[in-house]
Amino acid sequence: MARNTRGRKRTVDKRKLRVLLLETQLPARLAASTRRQIPFMQELLRPFKGLELISERVHSRTDLRKFLDLARRDTRIRVVHIVSHGEYSPKRPVIVLTGDEKINLGDSDGRRLFHDLRGKVILFSCCEVGDNDELMYSLLKTSNAKAIFAYTDTVTDAQALIIEALFYHLVRRDLGKRDLARTLERIHEQLKFTLHFLGIDGNRDALTTPLLTAYLP
Repeated sequence: MARNTRGRKRTVDKRKLRVLLLETQLPARLAASTRRQIPFMQELLRPFKGLELISERVHSRTDLRKFLDLARRDTRIRVVHIVSHGEYSPKRPVIVLTGDEKINLGDSDGRRLFHDLRGKVILFSCCEVGDNDELMYSLLKTSNAKAIFAYTDTVTDAQALIIEALFYHLVRRDLGKRDLARTLERIHEQLKFTLHFLGIDGNRDALTTPLLTAYLP
């Protein structure tokens, strides 16, 4: 006799570590970008048995605050991956949310949104916001994160998808390690070498001035 599976709850594997993907909708003036990170990440992480993707759309500062609170509460979330447009200027380095709302990372209120993400890795998939070492280390201190990865210049959709696919391929087995900071430093060196060899960073030297930079304690 066939078992009645109707109403059966989906089994959740509590051993899996999680990636929290927060994607914004680009403002109309940037609508030429075709990147849609959520379906890409769903396919990318599907074969990785130890990782689970949680994806959310971010439409406002309130949404961003809510989902970062989720990351603080959920100890299985190890990567907070933010996909947004970024714009850098010395006084106003911003990430752009849906509807052109901006979060100014140069302002203490903007950085405070990321406070106490202890033990997480923050990945900013945003143009230019990693172009200020002092700012990124200030954000690292506020967040208590294990590391921050951020782009230092304009990044194309193709570059971002390739770089981030390589990032997850390298990091997927190590997110549960205690000495994660040292592991991430090694992984960043591997990533720089691979991007340099493949020429993904365009005309820059990925070994000395990488497009994706890691900030570690």
